[in-house]
Amino acid sequence: MNVLDYLNQKKNTLVLSKHPMENQSQSFKYHYCFGLAVLVYGYKEQLPGTIEYFSTILNSIQLDLETQSKLPVQVKHNFDLKINDVFKELTKKEEQYCFITDLYRLSHFCLISPTYSNDIIDGYMKIFNLSNSEKVFLKEFSSLGNQLLDEYNKNDTASYLDNKSESATSLYKHFTSLGYHISASILKYMYPNFKIVTEIDNLILNDGREHRISSYTHIKGSVTVTNASSLVFENGNINIDGNIIIDNGKFSIKQSDIYISNTQTDYAVNVINSPYISIEDSRIYCKEKSAFLKQNCGHLKIQKTTICDTWKDYAITFSGNSIDIGTSSFKNCKNGAIRNLAKDEFFIASSTFTSCYNVHGGAIYSDSIANSTIYNCNFKECHAQYIGGAVYFVNLRYGQVVLHSTYENCTPEDSILFNVYQHDSEIT
Repeated sequence: MNVLDYLNQKKNTLVLSKHPMENQSQSFKYHYCFGLAVLVYGYKEQLPGTIEYFSTILNSIQLDLETQSKLPVQVKHNFDLKINDVFKELTKKEEQYCFITDLYRLSHFCLISPTYSNDIIDGYMKIFNLSNSEKVFLKEFSSLGNQLLDEYNKNDTASYLDNKSESATSLYKHFTSLGYHISASILKYMYPNFKIVTEIDNLILNDGREHRISSYTHIKGSVTVTNASSLVFENGNINIDGNIIIDNGKFSIKQSDIYISNTQTDYAVNVINSPYISIEDSRIYCKEKSAFLKQNCGHLKIQKTTICDTWKDYAITFSGNSIDIGTSSFKNCKNGAIRNLAKDEFFIASSTFTSCYNVHGGAIYSDSIANSTIYNCNFKECHAQYIGGAVYFVNLRYGQVVLHSTYENCTPEDSILFNVYQHDSEIT
């Protein structure tokens, strides 16, 4: 077997996960990939298979093709000028861990000289000021993940996978026992089969500090956040078998997957007293067990988030000050997607509503005196039993605006929008 056949065979066994850095800015992704390109294009030989595999990482992180094409020349001619920008961008541990993982992956799959690769990787880790414990964990955990990808199709037996998983779990537990932290998304990227679940049972957060959950976590019973404490889900995979109560506290969700397995309440999250709730770049799977969020105070901001399969009540009921939703989607909301009772402002833009149902207002039901704007949204297969297949305003008031939105197979057809003061849609 020649070298190219070997590389192609190795490539066919790879299953690259979603890249943890794909939602970063283009500037960040450029400098991240420039740092990786130093390993690839700094070596004296760039075999076709090496470049091809490097391209899979560049595409996974979603670096635009024009910028990709410039990397070889920029590494050769602008190394001194640009390398310092790599270190200015990669300041967070999570970013550095992911970066080192990609370097080890390139080293493993691209037949680059081990001595050269190790020198480059060691150099980066020294500049990042990683401890010996971090270095050992990243090297050994990455090695397990690369072996898994490399041999998955050849040794797909339960005992093989179990042995690898046991080793990965042991490394992770030792790493975290030393006080280090690494998120679920990075772990999953490093080792696709990795999963270790932290159990949380009937927890009260009342010490005024921020509590961050960013791994595989199973919440059982109630988690109450009070006394100015803060609960943050970031890069987490959270299974909720209970509910969350925010009473004089803060709550945010970032880049996480939330699964509602069971709850005795109508809402998985009940916000009684909070100045601000933030949800971004996340996916909420209610699995037809409950509605998602009820908030009666403060401000709510939701961006780049999917909320689906809700039941018992509206996916979101909001009666606080202002609500701002952008680039999000609501799917299969069996009792409506949003009930708007905002006191100051309701704004939603560039979002989609699919298969949402209710008595009045299949997707959105509004009984607010605040200015309410629905802009550039898409409603598909949304249905009301009586009036307002997509949107229902209880009263006709100035400031209720629906602009540049589309409707597909929504019913009743003669009242897809109801009591909208201004709209530019042709509703028939």
